[in-house]
Amino acid sequence: MKKLFLIALGLVSFNVYANCPGRYFPDTGICQIQGHNGEVVNYNVPPPQSGNSTPPPKKIIYYDVKVPSKFGAVAMNMQTGYGAGVLNKNSLSEAKKEALEQCKQGNKNAPCKVVSWVRNGCIASAKGKEINNPGKWKSFYVGKEKGLAEAEALAQCRADPKVTNCEISLPEGCSLPQLQ
Repeated sequence: MKKLFLIALGLVSFNVYANCPGRYFPDTGICQIQGHNGEVVNYNVPPPQSGNSTPPPKKIIYYDVKVPSKFGAVAMNMQTGYGAGVLNKNSLSEAKKEALEQCKQGNKNAPCKVVSWVRNGCIASAKGKEINNPGKWKSFYVGKEKGLAEAEALAQCRADPKVTNCEISLPEGCSLPQLQ
């Protein structure tokens, strides 16, 4: 919120219609930017008036736009290592249910369970062989912002001294809200 305030303060001190960092609507004088949590912030910037050297004071209007969250989930069969994941579901329960169903379809004889989920973010998985039990794999699930989940999952796997041969087992997938 502090960052948005600083952005707003900076915009007020400049000729905003020429320096709008987002999308500018000249017919209404609105400068629109997207905040960190997916919210949209509109700045009401009056258009320049000819013949008047001092423009009217600029007024900032904040709009809270509710963008629905998106969820993703991963389910695994811990006996066989088979896993399945889903993205962009409207609720956590829907994401978990569908991940379990997909996992069971690929592996009918063994139980599946939800091992990780994400809300408005990205998820990835890495796995490595256990040193004391080379036939067994250990998995690491990470939900992070876009572009960081795979690297974080690998880093967690490599940081475990009981695991070797780390590799990505589930590529990064993202469930992010979209403005319509």
